[in-house]
Amino acid sequence: MIEAHWKLERRPFANTPDPAFVYRSPAFAEGFARLLYDATDLRGGLSLITGEIGCGKTMLAGALAEKLAGGPCDVVAVPYPRVTPSQLLALLAQGLGVERVPRGKLAVIEALGAQLGELHRNGRRPVLVVDEAQLAGPSLLEEIRLLTNHEDRQDKHLHVVLLGQPELRERVRQRPQIDQRVSLRFHVEPMEASDVRGYVEHRLRVAGATRDIFTADAIAALAARSGGVPRRVNTLATQALFVGAMRKLDAIDGELVGDVADDQE
Repeated sequence: MIEAHWKLERRPFANTPDPAFVYRSPAFAEGFARLLYDATDLRGGLSLITGEIGCGKTMLAGALAEKLAGGPCDVVAVPYPRVTPSQLLALLAQGLGVERVPRGKLAVIEALGAQLGELHRNGRRPVLVVDEAQLAGPSLLEEIRLLTNHEDRQDKHLHVVLLGQPELRERVRQRPQIDQRVSLRFHVEPMEASDVRGYVEHRLRVAGATRDIFTADAIAALAARSGGVPRRVNTLATQALFVGAMRKLDAIDGELVGDVADDQE
């Protein structure tokens, strides 16, 4: 209904990490540039990316994976860290091309170490990305720390990116052994009100819009009622587009955004 009424080719505000919809606000661009440098050039060992729910951490990680695709970096993503240390090691080994992952933790560690060394000699730069890392237990965090021990005199053999909600920072800070390994700390902030317009217009253009659909006061209402959190903007904008399509409106105004926001509360 939404696509047909508003003459769109696809859903503009889906809460999925589609790289095509990445909006590079100044804050996002800074975070992305720093993360890319840390993971590829500096290779300090561990990047710590935090942010409130829905602020775009996963989108940032997706943009990183897309940028690194086809280059010397091999990205292994762990979207949900409710795994045991042995399971994490097996996932990483499999993701890095170990053909037959052995059973037993010690055997996996040996196979993984050999694979990391081989990849490094061949100019490959593995990157492990762990999302929702605030859910990782102490034993898993310790295993992640140990993974950063794979190195030679010049370089780390593996770079780790931890993404999580703000409490992840404190959890890491309470563990000096891993805290001292952090080479980048970046907190993803909500969008400024001025960025919400660019965000909405960008996503609509990607979805095929050829005209303005949200009025200026609708954009202002989206910014105010979402607090600049991209996921909330997406939810409110989707609901507004749906209601507008049902009512056969030509545009979305601030009153309609306010109504759907009230319904969400």
